Amino acid sequence: DVDYIEGLSPAISIDQRRASKNPRSTVGTVTEIYDYLRLLFARTGIPHCPQCGRRVSKQTIEQMVDQILNLSPGTKMQVLAPIIRFKKGEHKQILEDIQKKGFVRVRVDGNTFEVEEDIKIDRYKNHNIEVIVDRLIVKSEIKTRLAGSIETALSLSEGIVVIDIEGGKEKIFSEHFSCPSCGINLPEIAPRIFSFNNPYGACPACSGLGFKMEFDPELIVPDKNKSILQGALVPWGEVKGKYLNHILKGLADFYGFSLNTL
Repeated sequence: DVDYIEGLSPAISIDQRRASKNPRSTVGTVTEIYDYLRLLFARTGIPHCPQCGRRVSKQTIEQMVDQILNLSPGTKMQVLAPIIRFKKGEHKQILEDIQKKGFVRVRVDGNTFEVEEDIKIDRYKNHNIEVIVDRLIVKSEIKTRLAGSIETALSLSEGIVVIDIEGGKEKIFSEHFSCPSCGINLPEIAPRIFSFNNPYGACPACSGLGFKMEFDPELIVPDKNKSILQGALVPWGEVKGKYLNHILKGLADFYGFSLNTL
């Protein structure tokens, strides 16, 4: 009898057959384990920001409200909509638009201003601008108002809301799979994003093959003692034909070199 086994890798049995030359054929696809792995990651996987490593999750307004109301009763807080995140510029038009929408206050780089003030912003530095949507004190009676304020903030800032809690603490919520700090959006977790055979999940650089075609200058011009006309460019060989000769001559004239140059 065995009670516990640790560190023993599972064995995989594959039929002995003629090897497939398909670059998309792997041990995982041949044994069909790959299909189960895609489902496993899609159902149990937890997305993280590829830039900062922070866990990324999406929440409904109701879930956000419930978490906020778990704060101690009497806690003062602000509902903020982050509309500018670490971007250079004076952002005058954005501030004007905020005022036209009826908002009274904004927070610029951590400092609170009235929107109608002449806010001086250095155009050459990165800035954070947040609209102060509402100011509240935590108590059960604010649930409806809080939900409305969160909904307004989410509509202003593409699905992100910041709760500024007295004492300098902040809670950041998102209704999408997006990192509120880096602004990176992630797709909904589904089996297809774990498939290298699906355009939705394949690597954009290699199209899911694991390698990509690139030019190697050493292979293109292996003999540097030949001129272009003598066949220095191996893919073309010796330059023959009016069409190719015309193209190369035009290129040589434009950049000022001779096709006979070694």
